[in-house]
Amino acid sequence: MNARLWMAILILVISVCLGLSITGCTPSVTVSPTAPPMAEPTAMLPAPRKVVLLFSYEQDFWATSDEDNGVVEGLAILGYVEGENLEIVRLYMNTKTVNKTPEQMEAVAVEMIDRIEAADPDLLILVDDNALQHVGGKLLDSDLPIVFTGVNGFPTDAEYGWLTDLSKGPLADSQERPGHNVTGVLERISFTAGFELLQKLLPQAQTALFMSDNSAVTNLLMSGAGGMEDLETVPLQVVDQVYTNKFEVLKSTTLEYQDQVDAAVLFLPWTIEDTNGDHVPQDQVVRWFLQNSSRPSIGFLDILVEEGYLCGVVVDMNRQGFHAGLLGGRILNGESPAEMPIIDPVANRILINLARADQLGIEVPFEVLQDADEVFQEMTVYPEYQMSK
Repeated sequence: MNARLWMAILILVISVCLGLSITGCTPSVTVSPTAPPMAEPTAMLPAPRKVVLLFSYEQDFWATSDEDNGVVEGLAILGYVEGENLEIVRLYMNTKTVNKTPEQMEAVAVEMIDRIEAADPDLLILVDDNALQHVGGKLLDSDLPIVFTGVNGFPTDAEYGWLTDLSKGPLADSQERPGHNVTGVLERISFTAGFELLQKLLPQAQTALFMSDNSAVTNLLMSGAGGMEDLETVPLQVVDQVYTNKFEVLKSTTLEYQDQVDAAVLFLPWTIEDTNGDHVPQDQVVRWFLQNSSRPSIGFLDILVEEGYLCGVVVDMNRQGFHAGLLGGRILNGESPAEMPIIDPVANRILINLARADQLGIEVPFEVLQDADEVFQEMTVYPEYQMSK
């Protein structure tokens, strides 16, 4: 048999094997070059769960929104997606503008606990100190696992739960091993870091005025470690501390010290009232401050630098919520809060507001801008101010 015949037979056999299904030959699978690739199988979501998010403050408060978004993101990382296999019930204690006194907080806490029990959740997330102190303490050692976030106090101190049954002891035995049904994320403000940043912008600055509202949160922050004691060791000399909820007192103090200090720090402006006792929104307080104070201020919460404070080493509330969401997802996956260390703290961020720097005639060194996590070019509560350069 000649070579041509052998070649023809070989080609015929190969063609039959590729095009037909015959014994001993495996048929080929034809894939169109325009067909989309098959998607990988979608991972199965965990079983449906319900979470109650209890916020200390109002629904429209900036930190409420930031922490809410962070919690949702953290839970989703571990497979709990709102609207798919996760139902979130949101409750608000409204302790900035409505339920401001301890008695009012206790009354709304009773209402919140009734609503939590009616929801019958798999997990309770408490946002900020008022929710943890007034609600968390009452649910200590219950069957409901609890995660907190944005907490400035010290849950390991029995005195922290000052409105709870102190015979139960602290909410957590230790930071490393809470030992009960409660764990979470601490919020820590650094006065020292904030003043050090200001000194980089104003090396010649020597003195400062420190003002804040006279709220439960301010009292909690200033009475604990890192509070008033820290103000005694910051790089600038704090010549006076004024705590008031009266807008008129805040105004007169700001103007009185205008030419006596190098910096005027308005720490927390959340519970300020006018002469009629009505709440003054914090953005209005900050706007007045920016328009009437010729002294730079330091922000310790990101919203204040965005609104117009010169600089800040600030707490990232979204990241606070995110880490709480991660803890919550782990609990829903079977871990015990009693064995989950309390997180302390989530890293702070450096912020600069160039519009305020321009308004005050301050040149921001390139090195400071380089280290900043975020730089703002306008003051959101004073948008009509136009930078000169």
